[in-house]
Amino acid sequence: MSERDSSTFSGRLDAHLAARPRLERFLSGVGLVIENAIKVPLFRCQRCGECVLSHTAFICSQRCPKRLRNGACGGTRPGGRCEVYPERRCVWYAIYRRSLLLRRVPFLTERLAPHSWGLEHTSAWLNVFRGREEWPALRIGPLRHRMDMDAAERAEREEED
Repeated sequence: MSERDSSTFSGRLDAHLAARPRLERFLSGVGLVIENAIKVPLFRCQRCGECVLSHTAFICSQRCPKRLRNGACGGTRPGGRCEVYPERRCVWYAIYRRSLLLRRVPFLTERLAPHSWGLEHTSAWLNVFRGREEWPALRIGPLRHRMDMDAAERAEREEED
């Protein structure tokens, strides 16, 4: 399915469900049951409705007490300990360590959109299919291409200024 077909499908699904709130609640409930059965035990998912596990080496970034999505807060203590709860390891320390092991560090350089609190406790997969959230990034190649394109656009803007 191409990106255009995907956005057409997402738009139609979103319009269809927006006109049928009971169906939307039912599908979201079913999605949450499935996600809770899989993502909570495997990834300690916090049900944010905007899953970024593919960017964070399959560790839920929302386990951070500050709910940060784009990296550590800067208050990480020596030894990778959390600023808020010193007895815990910083979630972002764990994310970085696993990213090194999985060779997924380039995903950590991509800036993610701020958390949308309106999607909290909704089905992340339904949000993806409705176009409210981006598809998971599984391969680094397309990310590197997108980052190269962003760098090229920035260079062009700098030349114009």
